[in-house]
Amino acid sequence: MKKFLIIGGGLLAASLMAGGAAFAKTTLTMWTFLDVNAKGGRNLALKQMISDFETANPDIKIKVEPQVWSTLAEKFVLGSNAGNAPDIGWVNSENLGFIMNSDAASNLKPLVLDGWSEHQKQDFLLNSSFTAVTDGGSVRAVPLLPSTWVLMYRKDLFDAAGLTAADVATWGGVTKAAKTLTKDTNNDGQTDVWGIGLGLSQERFSVTPAFLATVDGNGGIFDDSCKAKFNNEAGRSAVTMQVDWIEKDKVTPREALAMSSDDAIDQFAAGRYAMMIIANSRYEQLQRTAAGWDGAKLAIAPVPGVKAGKPGPALLVGWWAVQWSKSPNQKAAAKFINYMSGPQGASLWNIPGEQIPTYRSVAERPEMSDPIRQGIRATSEILASSGVLMPGKCNWGRTQADFNLATQQVVLGQAKIEDALREAEQATNDRQ
Repeated sequence: MKKFLIIGGGLLAASLMAGGAAFAKTTLTMWTFLDVNAKGGRNLALKQMISDFETANPDIKIKVEPQVWSTLAEKFVLGSNAGNAPDIGWVNSENLGFIMNSDAASNLKPLVLDGWSEHQKQDFLLNSSFTAVTDGGSVRAVPLLPSTWVLMYRKDLFDAAGLTAADVATWGGVTKAAKTLTKDTNNDGQTDVWGIGLGLSQERFSVTPAFLATVDGNGGIFDDSCKAKFNNEAGRSAVTMQVDWIEKDKVTPREALAMSSDDAIDQFAAGRYAMMIIANSRYEQLQRTAAGWDGAKLAIAPVPGVKAGKPGPALLVGWWAVQWSKSPNQKAAAKFINYMSGPQGASLWNIPGEQIPTYRSVAERPEMSDPIRQGIRATSEILASSGVLMPGKCNWGRTQADFNLATQQVVLGQAKIEDALREAEQATNDRQ
């Protein structure tokens, strides 16, 4: 009997040791611009997503390492080359060229997409987006947070000036409205509210009106071989518009030359701008951080068009998940990417994340009819009517900065517009 107990105890100990090994955690490292310890709908959504996933998968732990959003793709590729990339990285659409022209990312077709049911494929709203990240039979990224740039404006200021969204349907209308909206509200000789905001720095930049107007007037910025083509009438007209807002029309502060896009968005939230081109994903943030004005008065309009009757391009962009091709945790990483991009993850990105739904079933939930989600619904309608997909292999991640530099050079008298755009075009081509 005693011998049996000893043997049984040994078997029990061995069993416990085996069980411990079975539940040893695989730690996945993920680089993203989000911070699960910070405020904001998207941060909260990711935090909840990780909690739910780890509960359902006790053998996997997710370690988030927040990064500067504008350099995520480049840093991921450099990390891959050095052998120390994270298991999962996030890449914005403008920088997909880094991924598509390298071997840093795994093929997610067999790891993720082939596991989707027919129902999920039919339910997914962005199937066409995979054309931007497909190379042969390989799919290098999966969309997580689709977005686009829209014209955000303060409806309270528009109402007071007798303006509506129809008045800013073209860039000419924007200029006219911006003149009306630029105000010295306390008569101290200083402008307190500017008609339109810009962020024109070379760091932490984003899309500005000149870029969008060039895409509209030019039908794109690349030819089929990813050669840039914007040193032309469309490009010159678009950059001249931004220069004039600062120099001639006086509807944008000269300080915009040194402002990052984040700086300019902060100024918008602080009540210093009446309207601005901003990624729709910032809508919830701006409503929440509005100071000196009611965030409920934030409104969205389509990107203005170069010509009347045709809205400007709604660039279908956003954030994608990529998986390091040399990750030692391929199956576990793919499992979390599948969760983030699947219906359960999409539900959280939508609420509390306040992002555009990526599944029809999510979009049709009763919660989406709440008036607070007017911005999401408006953006979805804009994308449906005038969405444009940029080529995934063409690297345009810093082309916005090229346009910013061209605007700076002309405003500061450092170059004529033709020379500034020639330099910008060459810089974009050098990065292909």
